[in-house]
Amino acid sequence: MASVVEVWRYPVKSMAGERMDSCPVTAAGLEGDRRWALVDGTPNRAGKLLTIREEEGLMRYRARLDGGSVEVVAPDGETHRLDAGVVSRIAGEASRPLTLRELEGANFDDSPVLVVNLATVSAFGLRAGMPVDHRRFRANLYVDGLAPDEEVDWLGRRLQVGEVELEAVKRCERCVVITRDPDTTVTTPALLRVLTESYETYMGVYCQVTRPGRVAVGDQLQLG
Repeated sequence: MASVVEVWRYPVKSMAGERMDSCPVTAAGLEGDRRWALVDGTPNRAGKLLTIREEEGLMRYRARLDGGSVEVVAPDGETHRLDAGVVSRIAGEASRPLTLRELEGANFDDSPVLVVNLATVSAFGLRAGMPVDHRRFRANLYVDGLAPDEEVDWLGRRLQVGEVELEAVKRCERCVVITRDPDTTVTTPALLRVLTESYETYMGVYCQVTRPGRVAVGDQLQLG
């Protein structure tokens, strides 16, 4: 039986996230997930969100929710509240003007919940000839107990995960972000090539929330 083995949320888009035992899920996704984002102010990107694609150093900042506010652990290990000082520091490192946007449910690349099958990640690692850290795929829910690629058959179906019901709507097309080590940001370009050749650049399934509730490690996943 398939089950959830890891639950993650990413309070600030493109920063490292926080691993959780459980999390409330609303129609907008896991509570607080990607609720905050940095907005680029450079003339050719004005108004667009800053992501790892433009500034890989974001991955070395780790965001977590503490009550109603966000704590950010910087690369030097110091912990700060997410405020103008942190934004100014990242703007200096990225050499571009930045502002902070808080807008629940509006900072996703696509749908609010991303589910990744760990068996598919393992199979991908065998094709790539190296262990692949599943955190490269920045999912909300990592599930185990499935066959590789079994999640492809979920599209258009409902998934029961604990109290939550999801609808699988599309596969997740990946980009250069997966080539960067989630801890060191060291790049392995061959990973994207192998993913393109073997999986048409897809890994994971995007889902919409059709019934809110709470999701937790150990919840079984059942197809509706």
